[in-house]
Amino acid sequence: MIALIAYLFSPLTGVLVYFLEQDNEFARYHGAQSVVFGLSVIGLYVALTVVMLVLGVVAGAIPVLGVALEMLLWLVSLLVSLVLWLGVFLAWLFLVFKAYQGDVVHIPVVTPVAQKYLL
Repeated sequence: MIALIAYLFSPLTGVLVYFLEQDNEFARYHGAQSVVFGLSVIGLYVALTVVMLVLGVVAGAIPVLGVALEMLLWLVSLLVSLVLWLGVFLAWLFLVFKAYQGDVVHIPVVTPVAQKYLL
C-alpha cells in the first residue's frame, strides 16, 4: 500500500516514500521509479513546450503564411499534448494498479535510471 502512495503525486510522493521507507525495499523501489517517471514526464512536457514555442516564433516570422502556420502548429501541439497526456495517465494508472497488487514493474528507460542512481 505504501508503494501505491509513491505514485499518487509523482515525483513528490515518490521522494517521500523513498526517504521515509528505509526498511521497505519494495516501497523504495516504487518510490525511486516514481521520482524518475515523474521527472521524465515533466521533462517531456517542458521539451515539447520549448519546441512548439520555437516553431511558433519561426512560423510567425514568415510574412504571408505565418498566421496559418502558427494556427496549424497550435493544433498539432494540442493534439500531441492530448495524446501524450493520455499515454502518461494510462501509464500512471497501470503503475498505481501494479504497486497496489504488489508487483514489480520494469519500465524500459525509467527503471534502469532509477536503479543506477537511486537504488
